[in-house]
Amino acid sequence: MEPITMKNTIILLVIIALISSASGQTPVVGPDKYPQQENLSANEVKSAPSKINILYSLILPGAGQWAMGHKRSAKIFMGTEFVLWAGFLGSHAYSNTIQENYQSYATVHAGVNNVQKDEQYWINIGSSRNIFEFNEGQLRNRNLRGVYNENSLNYWQWDSDDSREVYNDLRVQEHTWEQRATFIVGAFVLNRIVSSVDVIRLIRKEKKEIDNQMSSLSFGYKSEKFGTGFFKMNLKVNW
Repeated sequence: MEPITMKNTIILLVIIALISSASGQTPVVGPDKYPQQENLSANEVKSAPSKINILYSLILPGAGQWAMGHKRSAKIFMGTEFVLWAGFLGSHAYSNTIQENYQSYATVHAGVNNVQKDEQYWINIGSSRNIFEFNEGQLRNRNLRGVYNENSLNYWQWDSDDSREVYNDLRVQEHTWEQRATFIVGAFVLNRIVSSVDVIRLIRKEKKEIDNQMSSLSFGYKSEKFGTGFFKMNLKVNW
Protein backbone atom coordinates (compact mmCIF):
# COMPACT_ATOMS: atom_id res chain seq x y z
CA MET A 1 0.00 0.00 0.00
CA GLU A 2 1.27 3.45 -0.91
CA PRO A 3 2.01 6.05 1.84
CA ILE A 4 -1.17 7.67 3.14
CA THR A 5 -1.37 11.28 4.24
CA MET A 6 -3.11 12.34 7.44
CA LYS A 7 -5.95 13.85 5.49
CA ASN A 8 -6.57 10.67 3.52
CA THR A 9 -6.39 8.64 6.73
CA ILE A 10 -9.11 10.72 8.35
CA ILE A 11 -11.31 10.34 5.27
CA LEU A 12 -10.83 6.58 5.29
CA LEU A 13 -11.70 6.38 8.99
CA VAL A 14 -14.91 8.28 8.36
CA ILE A 15 -15.79 5.90 5.52
CA ILE A 16 -15.13 2.88 7.73
CA ALA A 17 -17.31 4.33 10.46
CA LEU A 18 -20.16 4.79 7.99
CA ILE A 19 -19.75 1.22 6.70
CA SER A 20 -19.74 -0.16 10.23
CA SER A 21 -22.86 1.81 11.17
CA ALA A 22 -24.65 0.40 8.16
CA SER A 23 -23.70 -3.16 9.08
CA GLY A 24 -24.54 -2.73 12.78
CA GLN A 25 -20.97 -3.52 13.90
CA THR A 26 -18.25 -1.44 15.55
CA PRO A 27 -14.67 -1.71 14.30
CA VAL A 28 -11.86 -2.08 16.80
CA VAL A 29 -9.02 0.38 16.26
CA GLY A 30 -5.62 -0.23 17.77
CA PRO A 31 -3.17 2.67 17.28
CA ASP A 32 -0.09 0.55 17.86
CA LYS A 33 3.33 1.00 16.38
CA TYR A 34 2.79 -2.11 14.29
CA PRO A 35 -0.46 -3.30 12.78
CA GLN A 36 -2.45 -5.63 15.02
CA GLN A 37 -5.97 -6.93 14.39
CA GLU A 38 -8.43 -7.26 17.27
CA ASN A 39 -11.88 -8.88 17.46
CA LEU A 40 -15.09 -7.39 18.76
CA SER A 41 -15.13 -8.72 22.32
CA ALA A 42 -18.46 -7.01 23.09
CA ASN A 43 -20.25 -8.90 20.32
CA GLU A 44 -18.53 -12.10 21.38
CA VAL A 45 -19.67 -11.75 24.97
CA LYS A 46 -23.19 -10.99 23.80
CA SER A 47 -23.47 -13.72 21.16
CA ALA A 48 -21.31 -16.60 22.39
CA PRO A 49 -23.38 -19.10 24.41
CA SER A 50 -22.41 -19.54 28.02
CA LYS A 51 -20.53 -22.69 28.87
CA ILE A 52 -22.90 -23.18 31.81
CA ASN A 53 -25.02 -25.00 29.23
CA ILE A 54 -22.58 -27.90 29.51
CA LEU A 55 -23.50 -28.24 33.17
CA TYR A 56 -27.19 -28.12 32.27
CA SER A 57 -26.74 -31.10 29.95
CA LEU A 58 -24.85 -33.04 32.60
CA ILE A 59 -27.81 -32.59 34.94
CA LEU A 60 -30.53 -33.12 32.32
CA PRO A 61 -29.51 -34.20 28.81
CA GLY A 62 -30.89 -31.75 26.27
CA ALA A 63 -31.24 -28.86 28.72
CA GLY A 64 -28.10 -27.17 27.39
CA GLN A 65 -29.32 -27.46 23.79
CA TRP A 66 -32.71 -26.08 24.82
CA ALA A 67 -31.09 -23.04 26.51
CA MET A 68 -29.10 -22.36 23.33
CA GLY A 69 -32.22 -22.50 21.18
CA HIS A 70 -31.54 -25.88 19.53
CA LYS A 71 -34.87 -27.37 20.56
CA ARG A 72 -34.89 -30.17 17.99
CA SER A 73 -31.73 -31.83 19.31
CA ALA A 74 -32.83 -31.00 22.86
CA LYS A 75 -36.02 -33.01 22.35
CA ILE A 76 -33.99 -35.99 21.13
CA PHE A 77 -31.82 -36.08 24.27
CA MET A 78 -34.76 -35.39 26.57
CA GLY A 79 -36.82 -38.07 24.84
CA THR A 80 -33.97 -40.54 25.27
CA GLU A 81 -33.78 -39.64 28.96
CA PHE A 82 -37.53 -40.20 29.34
CA VAL A 83 -37.31 -43.62 27.64
CA LEU A 84 -34.37 -44.62 29.85
CA TRP A 85 -36.23 -43.61 33.01
CA ALA A 86 -39.29 -45.55 31.88
CA GLY A 87 -37.11 -48.59 31.18
CA PHE A 88 -35.26 -48.30 34.49
CA LEU A 89 -38.39 -47.92 36.63
CA GLY A 90 -40.17 -50.63 34.66
CA SER A 91 -37.28 -53.09 34.99
CA HIS A 92 -36.91 -52.39 38.69
CA ALA A 93 -40.64 -52.75 39.32
CA TYR A 94 -40.86 -55.99 37.33
CA SER A 95 -37.82 -57.37 39.16
CA ASN A 96 -39.53 -56.69 42.49
CA THR A 97 -42.71 -58.38 41.23
CA ILE A 98 -40.80 -61.51 40.25
CA GLN A 99 -39.07 -61.53 43.65
CA GLU A 100 -42.41 -61.41 45.44
CA ASN A 101 -43.67 -64.19 43.17
CA TYR A 102 -40.81 -66.64 43.82
CA GLN A 103 -40.91 -65.96 47.56
CA SER A 104 -44.64 -66.66 47.62
CA TYR A 105 -44.06 -69.73 45.45
CA ALA A 106 -41.47 -71.07 47.92
CA THR A 107 -43.90 -70.50 50.79
CA VAL A 108 -46.52 -72.66 49.07
CA HIS A 109 -44.31 -75.40 47.57
CA ALA A 110 -41.48 -75.62 50.14
CA GLY A 111 -43.15 -74.52 53.38
CA VAL A 112 -40.79 -71.56 53.75
CA ASN A 113 -41.34 -68.96 56.44
CA ASN A 114 -40.44 -65.80 54.49
CA VAL A 115 -40.05 -63.50 57.52
CA GLN A 116 -36.65 -61.77 57.83
CA LYS A 117 -34.79 -63.84 55.25
CA ASP A 118 -31.67 -62.49 53.53
CA GLU A 119 -30.76 -62.90 49.87
CA GLN A 120 -28.44 -65.84 50.57
CA TYR A 121 -31.26 -67.83 52.12
CA TRP A 122 -33.36 -67.54 48.96
CA ILE A 123 -30.37 -68.75 46.94
CA ASN A 124 -29.71 -71.69 49.24
CA ILE A 125 -33.24 -73.09 49.28
CA GLY A 126 -33.07 -73.51 45.52
CA SER A 127 -29.89 -75.58 45.73
CA SER A 128 -31.23 -78.45 47.89
CA ARG A 129 -34.51 -80.32 48.29
CA ASN A 130 -34.68 -79.60 52.02
CA ILE A 131 -32.80 -78.02 54.90
CA PHE A 132 -31.37 -81.36 56.06
CA GLU A 133 -29.80 -82.13 52.71
CA PHE A 134 -28.36 -78.63 52.57
CA ASN A 135 -26.81 -78.87 56.06
CA GLU A 136 -25.24 -82.23 55.25
CA GLY A 137 -23.55 -80.68 52.22
CA GLN A 138 -22.20 -77.80 54.33
CA LEU A 139 -20.81 -80.23 56.90
CA ARG A 140 -19.09 -82.28 54.21
CA ASN A 141 -17.45 -79.08 52.98
CA ARG A 142 -16.54 -78.18 56.60
CA ASN A 143 -18.47 -74.95 56.34
CA LEU A 144 -19.93 -74.83 59.84
CA ARG A 145 -20.96 -71.20 59.47
CA GLY A 146 -23.23 -72.15 56.55
CA VAL A 147 -25.27 -74.65 58.57
CA TYR A 148 -28.82 -73.57 59.43
CA ASN A 149 -30.51 -74.20 62.75
CA GLU A 150 -33.10 -76.83 61.88
CA ASN A 151 -36.15 -75.11 63.27
CA SER A 152 -39.39 -73.81 61.80
CA LEU A 153 -37.91 -70.41 60.98
CA ASN A 154 -35.30 -71.88 58.60
CA TYR A 155 -37.14 -75.01 57.47
CA TRP A 156 -37.88 -75.86 53.84
CA GLN A 157 -38.93 -79.03 52.03
CA TRP A 158 -39.78 -78.92 48.34
CA ASP A 159 -42.82 -80.92 47.32
CA SER A 160 -41.10 -81.91 44.03
CA ASP A 161 -37.99 -81.29 41.97
CA ASP A 162 -40.15 -79.66 39.30
CA SER A 163 -41.33 -77.05 41.81
CA ARG A 164 -37.74 -76.33 42.75
CA GLU A 165 -36.83 -75.86 39.07
CA VAL A 166 -39.70 -73.44 38.59
CA TYR A 167 -38.49 -71.52 41.62
CA ASN A 168 -34.93 -71.32 40.26
CA ASP A 169 -36.20 -70.16 36.87
CA LEU A 170 -38.05 -67.32 38.58
CA ARG A 171 -34.90 -66.29 40.42
CA VAL A 172 -32.94 -66.27 37.15
CA GLN A 173 -35.58 -64.02 35.60
CA GLU A 174 -35.36 -61.65 38.54
CA HIS A 175 -31.58 -61.49 38.21
CA THR A 176 -31.89 -60.80 34.47
CA TRP A 177 -34.19 -57.83 35.05
CA GLU A 178 -31.89 -56.49 37.76
CA GLN A 179 -29.02 -56.60 35.25
CA ARG A 180 -31.10 -54.70 32.71
CA ALA A 181 -31.73 -51.97 35.26
CA THR A 182 -27.97 -51.79 35.89
CA PHE A 183 -27.26 -51.44 32.16
CA ILE A 184 -29.78 -48.60 31.95
CA VAL A 185 -27.86 -46.74 34.67
CA GLY A 186 -24.84 -46.89 32.37
CA ALA A 187 -27.01 -45.55 29.55
CA PHE A 188 -27.97 -42.60 31.79
CA VAL A 189 -24.28 -41.69 32.12
CA LEU A 190 -23.65 -42.14 28.38
CA ASN A 191 -26.61 -39.94 27.44
CA ARG A 192 -25.25 -37.13 29.62
CA ILE A 193 -21.76 -37.42 28.14
CA VAL A 194 -23.04 -37.36 24.56
CA SER A 195 -25.34 -34.41 25.31
CA SER A 196 -22.49 -32.43 26.88
CA VAL A 197 -20.17 -33.14 23.95
CA ASP A 198 -22.92 -31.96 21.60
CA VAL A 199 -23.22 -28.70 23.57
CA ILE A 200 -19.46 -28.16 23.27
CA ARG A 201 -19.76 -28.71 19.51
CA LEU A 202 -22.58 -26.17 19.26
CA ILE A 203 -20.63 -23.62 21.32
CA ARG A 204 -17.62 -23.91 19.01
CA LYS A 205 -19.80 -23.75 15.93
CA GLU A 206 -21.62 -20.60 17.04
CA LYS A 207 -18.38 -18.95 18.18
CA LYS A 208 -16.86 -19.63 14.78
CA GLU A 209 -19.88 -18.10 13.06
CA ILE A 210 -19.59 -15.00 15.27
CA ASP A 211 -15.88 -14.63 14.50
CA ASN A 212 -16.54 -14.91 10.77
CA GLN A 213 -19.14 -12.11 10.92
CA MET A 214 -16.98 -9.56 12.74
CA SER A 215 -15.58 -6.43 11.14
CA SER A 216 -12.18 -5.21 12.26
CA LEU A 217 -9.83 -2.33 11.63
CA SER A 218 -6.20 -1.89 12.59
CA PHE A 219 -3.51 0.55 11.63
CA GLY A 220 0.05 1.42 12.59
CA TYR A 221 2.60 4.11 12.08
CA LYS A 222 6.16 3.39 11.02
CA SER A 223 8.95 5.98 11.24
CA GLU A 224 11.81 6.26 8.76
CA LYS A 225 15.39 7.32 9.52
CA PHE A 226 14.98 10.88 8.25
CA GLY A 227 11.97 11.78 10.34
CA THR A 228 9.38 10.85 7.76
CA GLY A 229 6.76 8.23 8.32
CA PHE A 230 3.70 6.60 6.88
CA PHE A 231 0.55 4.85 8.03
CA LYS A 232 -0.34 1.23 7.20
CA MET A 233 -3.93 0.09 7.52
CA ASN A 234 -5.66 -3.33 7.58
CA LEU A 235 -9.41 -3.45 7.07
CA LYS A 236 -11.89 -6.29 7.24
CA VAL A 237 -15.62 -5.63 6.74
CA ASN A 238 -18.35 -8.27 6.97
CA TRP A 239 -21.96 -7.48 6.15
